[in-house]
Amino acid sequence: MSETDDRGFAPPNEAAEEASGPGEYVFRFPVQPAAGEEAAYDDPLVELVRGQLADLLDTAILTDHGHRVRVDGFRLLQDPDIQYEVFPQGDEAGEEEADESG
Repeated sequence: MSETDDRGFAPPNEAAEEASGPGEYVFRFPVQPAAGEEAAYDDPLVELVRGQLADLLDTAILTDHGHRVRVDGFRLLQDPDIQYEVFPQGDEAGEEEADESG
């Protein structure tokens, strides 16, 4: 385990400093979940993908040949038989979209 400073940041890795070149800096920030937000899945990879997709869907509308696509889940390439929900607890944004469509 690496040591951390008084703010919880790990010291820079010497290999990372050498790889970045002279005059460049490597910044590290701890990733903290949003206040009141709990992980929907236990698997860190699934939760990473779910969180990234949820954030993307909060800012962009996905389309297929110009037609809006309503995305509610995803599958990982390593196990395509398992479907994961992007908003597993019935997110309010998803409910609003359903109301708008009919």
